[in-house]
Amino acid sequence: MKTDGTKATILHFARYIGRTDVRTPTLIARRRGWLDSRGEVTQDGKALADALGEQTATRTVFRGNF
Repeated sequence: MKTDGTKATILHFARYIGRTDVRTPTLIARRRGWLDSRGEVTQDGKALADALGEQTATRTVFRGNF
């Protein structure tokens, strides 16, 4: 996955799971270790993006969207 695409995926996920009324998606991702202090993708961030990418064909019933 491209770095720009990886970072976008991480920020989108951080926005999804975080309280963006309190913290920005970038801060959420940094606190989780997905981005470093410069905003670069970490190894944990790459692993997250890869794991999320593997779920693209997963049926929605398994994601809790009933």
